[in-house]
Formats: sequence, structure tokens, C-alpha cells
Amino acid sequence: MNMLFVKKEKFFAAALAALLLTVISACVKTEFDEPPAGGEPVTLTPNMTIKELKALHVTPEGFDEITEDIVIGGEVVMDDRSGNYYKTLVIQDATGGIEVKFNDGFLYQQMPVGRMLFIRCKDLLLTDYAGLTQLIGSTVEEGGQLNAVGLTESQVRQKVAKGIYNTMPLAPAEVSIAQINQSHLSTYIKLSDVEFIKADTAKTWADPVTNYSLNRTMQDCNGLQLIVRTSGYADFAGQKTPKGKGTIEGVLGVFNGTYQLYLRDASGARMDSLRCGAIDPNAPGLASLDEKFDGTSTNADIELPGWVNVAVQGNRIWRGASFSGDKFASATAFSSNLPAMETWLITPPLDLKTQKTLTFESSSGYWRHDGFTVWVSTNFDGQNPANATWTELNFTKPPSDANGYSDFIPSGNIQLPVFNGKGYVGFKYVGDGTSNTTTWRFDDVKVQ
Repeated sequence: MNMLFVKKEKFFAAALAALLLTVISACVKTEFDEPPAGGEPVTLTPNMTIKELKALHVTPEGFDEITEDIVIGGEVVMDDRSGNYYKTLVIQDATGGIEVKFNDGFLYQQMPVGRMLFIRCKDLLLTDYAGLTQLIGSTVEEGGQLNAVGLTESQVRQKVAKGIYNTMPLAPAEVSIAQINQSHLSTYIKLSDVEFIKADTAKTWADPVTNYSLNRTMQDCNGLQLIVRTSGYADFAGQKTPKGKGTIEGVLGVFNGTYQLYLRDASGARMDSLRCGAIDPNAPGLASLDEKFDGTSTNADIELPGWVNVAVQGNRIWRGASFSGDKFASATAFSSNLPAMETWLITPPLDLKTQKTLTFESSSGYWRHDGFTVWVSTNFDGQNPANATWTELNFTKPPSDANGYSDFIPSGNIQLPVFNGKGYVGFKYVGDGTSNTTTWRFDDVKVQ
């Protein structure tokens, strides 16, 4: 495409040109029509894809001016309705998506999700924020540094045409966390069979009091993780993240190499199924159990299918540990600075309609207090042990050693109650960060 260059002419020529422009302007439109409600939308033919446009950004953390008569088109897949995006839209075509920054807000009123937009890109700029490519209107120098400025109202009138509004907006591309790559940036995606890590369940999406944006971590059933980023100004910032597993939809971003998902609103997360590895509470209890903790990771919180690992007081829970290749469960309040610590590791539901016997091995380390007990319940709700009725079980405890770890000692045969239904065995640790700091460990749990 040829670029036009305008040279200064003599005064009388300039005056003549001005007169001609005045006449022409009465006949030729210089701005896009604003399609009225129910009126005909504007239709333009893009001459470049969004993917091709983004490729023109060749100055990392800098600004590349667009000098060609480029027209792109795409459907709005993210607007600023919920407040999770601010003065920003994301448009997407068949090749990819791009953030478009504006100088004004309330963009969703005229350009909501589902609206087709066409943008004349000449004289606009491409830049990036922490690795995410953006289309902007201009720059401003502040403190000797160039900063991005969104499209002004005048630029919107001149550069942006509103096309048809799709009552059924673009469907998200279904991907897994493992499949996410650069091509998905600024596009609308959907992930299935994902859940928030336990530390981030039932937590506010962001901080609506201070308006701080927060990250919550999501994972799939293989442990692969993805950040979900939410603005403190989002209208759902104070709502709680779901506890279960399911699907989540949003626009993918990136911050310094770390992918981040942004929801349009809280309805984008539909997670009401059982978590990865959970046992259906309506399913029959296990006829037997044999857990050696071989599937745990050393120095990591224990997550085993069907088991519940929860803190009632403090923020520590049972962790995986090992010695000489043998893995086991371990809990301690040592160096925790906690005024009180209480954590439970609870078995999957057990079928107690017939007589069952429990056995395990336990060990204590640097003994300061007797903080390890074992309990059985027939009304545990699978979540909060404080809401259940528990009966303490007697077992053989290891000898106390104030200067090291004792050997693992068999518990002896422990008869569980016969009950016409399901029961749970809970391994409980209590302590504090000052005097009750004994480390307790157990292994080889069997019910048969």
C-alpha cells in the first residue's frame, strides 16, 4: 500500500484546499456511523488478520506505529461490564485475539461481548504489557518515559466501526492446561475437569475492600496449574471461589511469562462436581483399606483420593515425609509460631456393616507432648470434622524420645464399631508453636 505524503503549499493553494474540503465534507462522511439500536450495522472487509497485525509488533516493551491502511475485524469476547477489565476490550477473529485499550470506560454499553468490531489501524500503535500485545491510540511522556494511551473518543469515532451484534456470542475454544500456548493469548477459552487448589477454595476472588487484584490457583486432576487473576474492582470480587470440580471460561492473558485467566463474571466458573479423586458420598463405603502413603510427595501437603486433609486451627495440615525410602504421614507444630494447631487426616468412607479391624504404625519425634489421637465417626460430612461426633480409639503408642525419633510401633488390632452404614477413621494432631511441638508420624493404615 502506498503512503501519502502532504507537502506544504503556498498560502493561496492552502486556502483553496481548505475551501474544497469544506465543500467535499458536505458530501463525504469522514467518520463511521453510530448504528442506532435496531438499525443497520456497519460492515467492512478486513484486509489483515489479528494474528498478522500482532506480528507487526517487533519492539518488545516499545511502540510500533501502524503506517499502512490496515483494517481488522473481530468479535468482542471480553468487555468491561463486570469491572474485571478496565477501559479495555478483547476482540477475536479466526486467527487469534488482541486487547484494545481505550481512554474511556463503560465500553460494554456500545461494544458488548458479541458485538463485531472493525478497526482502521493506521496511525494507531502496537505495544505490549508484560508480554501481552495491545492495540493503543497514542503515547504520552511522563517522567521521561513513554506510556500508552488508549483510543480517545475522537479516535473511536474515526477508527472503530460497530458491526452486527451476535445474540449467541462466540463459543470458547476447549483446551486443557497442558495445551495452552501463545496462540491462545487474548482469546476466549474453556477448561474442563479443573478445580481450585484447596488453599484457594471458598476464598474471595479478589479483595473488594482494598480493591486489590488477587491470583487464585486452579489445577487439573494431574496437578497442572493455571493462575486465575481477578481485579479488586470486579463486581464479583467479594464472591467465593467454588469448592468443587468443573469447567471455567475466560480470556487468557500473560504476565512476564506466566499465563493468567480472566473471567467475564463469576458465572464463568461452574464447579459443583466432586473434586479430583474424591469418593462419591452416596457410593458404598470401602470394604477394606491399605494405605502406605507411597503416592505422597515428601514435604508436600497430602492429597490422596478419598482422604480429607484439613486444618481446624492454624494453617498446617498433614504432610508427606520419608526416611530411608519409606514414606509416611507427618504433622508437627515445631517452628510454626501458631498459638494453636489442629489438623485431621481422615480416611475415605468405610463399610462398617460387618466387623472391621484397624491397624497402623506410629512414631514420635523430639517428644514434648502427647498430641496424636485416633478417632472414628459415623456422621462425618466429608468436610468439617468439627461438625461430626467422634469416638476416640485406644492404640499402642511409641516410646517418648526427647532427643530424636522413636521407631515405628504397631498400633495393635483396633476393633471398629459395627454400624449399618459408613464410617470414617480420623488421625488428629494438636499442638502449638511454643511448648507442644512434638512431631508425630503414622504409616501402613489397614482396615480389613
